[in-house]
Parts: sequence; C-alpha cells; structure tokens
Amino acid sequence: MTLPAKLQEIVDDFASMSREEKLETLIAYAEDMPDLPERFKTEREKMEPVPECMTPVFLIAEKNADGGILFYLDIPKQSPTVRGLASILTNGLNGCTLEEILSVPADFYMPMNLQEAVSQQRLNGFIGVLAHMKQAAVKVG
Repeated sequence: MTLPAKLQEIVDDFASMSREEKLETLIAYAEDMPDLPERFKTEREKMEPVPECMTPVFLIAEKNADGGILFYLDIPKQSPTVRGLASILTNGLNGCTLEEILSVPADFYMPMNLQEAVSQQRLNGFIGVLAHMKQAAVKVG
C-alpha cells in the first residue's frame, strides 16, 4: 500500500505509540485543527455533510494554485476525538493530487491500531470522512 508521504508518516507514528500516546496525540491533532475559514462559515449549504459520523461533520474541498487539493472541515470543538481523527486526514492529504487522494484505501489506518484508543463507531465515522473527502476531491479535481 502506497500512501501520500505525509499520511504515511502519520500512520507510522501512530503504529509505534502506546494507547495513552495515541489518545494524547489525537487530542493534540484536535487542538491544532484550524477553524473553518470565514468564507465557508456563511456558505454552510455548499459543504458536504458526513452522515456516518454521529457528531455533525461538514467538509468542503478546493484546488490550490499548485493543483493540490485542500480540505476544510467544520466539527464542533467539544468533539475532540472526531476533530483529531479528521485532522489526521487533513494533515495527511492536504495538498495532495486527486490521484493520490483516490489511491488511499479505506483501511489505510489499520497499522495505526486506532481501535486501542477509539471505538469502532468513531472508526466508522473516520472511514466515512475519508470517503466524503474523496467525493469532494473528485468534484474540484
């Protein structure tokens, strides 16, 4: 399985962590997740909902000047686990090409052993976010 370099680095980092380190790192990712840019706050209807998540998650993608795709997500701050998982995806995929994004398999996270730190329900949402990111990438790609 070949992943974009940034995403592979994240997968490798998590694979070597203990359960406690995974939880701490997820919280750090959640805290580092940027706020939704103002231009999207007023255009929420253009954002794609992710119904697989119990937490309200909305996303949108746009192409940058280099041809890479950038993702923006709106997730409540009081949902740090979901924000952390989504932040892994944005950190790992932002700036990638459409082909790189579409090549990420749904089970790419398995070596991370995230099930040690989060519930299967959260992992299902994580997979759903990735699927919707792919759909959004195709729209702008």
